[in-house]
Amino acid sequence: MTHSHDAPPRLRRIATWMCIVIPTVAALTTLMVVGVWLSPHYAASLLVPRLGLAGLPTSLDLSTRIAGLFVSAVPVFVLLYALHQSYKLFDAFRHGDAITSNAALCLRRIGLSMIVIAALRPIIGAILSLLLTLANPPGGRHIVIGISSDDYMIATFAGLVIAIGYVMTEAARLA
Repeated sequence: MTHSHDAPPRLRRIATWMCIVIPTVAALTTLMVVGVWLSPHYAASLLVPRLGLAGLPTSLDLSTRIAGLFVSAVPVFVLLYALHQSYKLFDAFRHGDAITSNAALCLRRIGLSMIVIAALRPIIGAILSLLLTLANPPGGRHIVIGISSDDYMIATFAGLVIAIGYVMTEAARLA
């Protein structure tokens, strides 16, 4: 195990900055998701096109937007969990605990969270597209299922993070 007096100064600096950035990103992400869903203008201009519903009639009344916020909260909670694990990891790095089984566990949890996010993205998008068109008459409701290269990249990066977590487990065992 590497202790704080052994931690390279560069690692401590990076970790300290990340311990500032991560909570800031978590707070901004939460505020932005809530803000977008509470504003009919932002929901229409930002979400509707991203969901593949541009040019289609959509319902953005208060109850639909609140339901959309709750649906969107699922992947946001997973992201916040991943960010919490990231914070724990960088906080340990900041204190010099770099090659530990706890750090490896955080990495694996971050990777698993990323896989869940990659899997949720098309599902949440489909649910939201149905939700926003549910008030339309029969024949006007839409379920849009979109899978992008971003989803594959998130899943691929997640696999890399999980693998590094397993390698770190072995390194911690040998250290």
